[in-house]
Amino acid sequence: MRLDGRLGMIAENIPGCRVLVDVGTDHAYIPVYAVKAGICEKAIAADIRPGPLENARKSIVRHGLERYIETRLGNGLEPIRESECDVVVMAGMGGPLIRRILEESAEKAKKCRLLLLQPNNAAEALRRWLYDNGFSIIGEELAQESRKLYCLIKARWTGECEIRDDFDCFIGNRLLESDDPLLVPYLEKKLGELDTIIRGRSRSDPRKPRRTEYGSYMDTRTCIEIRDRLVAILDRKRQWSGKEGSL
Repeated sequence: MRLDGRLGMIAENIPGCRVLVDVGTDHAYIPVYAVKAGICEKAIAADIRPGPLENARKSIVRHGLERYIETRLGNGLEPIRESECDVVVMAGMGGPLIRRILEESAEKAKKCRLLLLQPNNAAEALRRWLYDNGFSIIGEELAQESRKLYCLIKARWTGECEIRDDFDCFIGNRLLESDDPLLVPYLEKKLGELDTIIRGRSRSDPRKPRRTEYGSYMDTRTCIEIRDRLVAILDRKRQWSGKEGSL
């Protein structure tokens, strides 16, 4: 079984583990892949909706993995026991929803050896919560699928809260530290998001915080400051890329 794009990026980052939990599993592609590849001893495919869970069950039966993958109906980590919190995947949902799931089951989240989180929007809301609640973001990666960019956040609980500004949360400081080949397109995408926010508020009070389309609370002045920093970073990266190309 082969997984590409955003799911392939998740699969490549699953370490060998005793239990893999896939929250919001839908068709159970990740658990099926991990078990067939021998990455995990067992897997749990969880979903809040009966329909997707039935899709997962059919996929598991089709691959003959009923002994190794269990399906569970429930909200977030609620149907998962603390002893089963080893490696947890949450993908295909927004950053605020992933944040809420972690917040509602914080003690279970702290037990996880690794959290693989792939928000499809508002990643800054998730990063802010992780940093404020003692979870360390140990890395981030990007993948492209159907012209859309996806970010994978790898985190674990350390108990040490990190002070990060709005720029780090909106952009992702771990991504800026990386040499990800999709970094420049990603930064250009974030620049476009900021331009949309700023244009939409051009007639409003710049001091008044507003909920952005991307889930975080930032006033217009903060958005402009982040945009200016981002433009400078993009200029440097483009110049460096041009120099490399001329060598």
